[in-house]
Amino acid sequence: MSDPHESAPLAALDIFLPSPPADRDAQEAFLDEAAVLAEAGHPITVYLQDEDAWAFAQCEPVAELLASAGDAVLPVTLLGADIVVSSVYPTAAQMERFTRSGGAPRERPSAAAAACGPGGAPGGAAPMPREAGGFAAQLLGVAPARPRPEGGPDIGGRRNLMGGDVGDGLPER
Repeated sequence: MSDPHESAPLAALDIFLPSPPADRDAQEAFLDEAAVLAEAGHPITVYLQDEDAWAFAQCEPVAELLASAGDAVLPVTLLGADIVVSSVYPTAAQMERFTRSGGAPRERPSAAAAACGPGGAPGGAAPMPREAGGFAAQLLGVAPARPRPEGGPDIGGRRNLMGGDVGDGLPER
């Protein structure tokens, strides 16, 4: 059985490095690892802050990150327009994984669904419905795609914030 990522095209990585580096030995070790991967066919491009200032200015994600956080965020690794690593040099394993998995087609969940875990549901449960419901649907004037249950629990003397106070007011302590 073959790896599904082997037939997928490799995605390009753009890596923006500080000049001068805070740790010259760490940067040299990184450059050696990146060169080995590039020679093996991984599309990795490295930009140095002093030599390639144009790239730092023209790449919007990097320019915005530098403007908001300063040079301390360097090095920055981009997979397409996504910043995947910042403030540290990516390892050879990370670079290889990014170039392999970045070229494979993938479904991107909405930001709200991504915050809820894989598949858009807390704890990996079944995906959440993609329709407005509850109060949000009322505000939007959206009719539900499926019938909603009627009735509901008796709320007793508690305040129903959705429809005003329909009980005996707030309970006394």
